[in-house]
Amino acid sequence: MGKAPADSFLVVHRFMWGRLGLSGTTLLVFARIYGFCSGGGEFYESKPNTAAFLGISERTVFRAISELLARGLIEEIGTRRARSGATKRYALTERALSAHDGPSPHGGGSHDKVPWRGETACHPIRKSENKHYES
Repeated sequence: MGKAPADSFLVVHRFMWGRLGLSGTTLLVFARIYGFCSGGGEFYESKPNTAAFLGISERTVFRAISELLARGLIEEIGTRRARSGATKRYALTERALSAHDGPSPHGGGSHDKVPWRGETACHPIRKSENKHYES
């Protein structure tokens, strides 16, 4: 299994486990797919790359995608060809998109809340961009 870069992250929204009832690796795989598709895009990352990013086996990725297909949260929309081979392309279904508990993911707005008094908004940066970071 490969490994994701140290500055990689995955956003898991409350509706994913609350309204959709996802858990475990299926939740993680859905969050990965959602990150690519929520703005109207599609997901065509290879199973080995998804497995490497999440630190799980390829077989586990296959099982999670099969479960998401069976639950009607994603749909296969074709294949994407590359020099390294072909991968399946997936999109979110209307059921998955309508479960989101915030503004429409297609609306382009932020889901962040306004900071409360005494709290400032922050924007993450890489360690290498932080002049105060000591390694």
